Amino acid sequence: MPEQETNTTQQQPVVIRQGGNGLGTVIAAIILAAAAIYAVNVWSTTKKETSPAKNIEQGIERIKDAAGKAMESRN
Repeated sequence: MPEQETNTTQQQPVVIRQGGNGLGTVIAAIILAAAAIYAVNVWSTTKKETSPAKNIEQGIERIKDAAGKAMESRN
């Protein structure tokens, strides 16, 4: 009985490489950066409107006005 040659070569898996120049990644990075800048702008605008220093200033002005009126009424 003749010996049969066994073929021991294995077929390599097919690898599909998706090329491109990374344009999608660049666009995604730009969108994320824009969203971060927008969030910071909204946050800082909100902080300016509700800053405690402004409320304290307004309170002090009201107290000064009330004290001035009280002084005038005594005279």
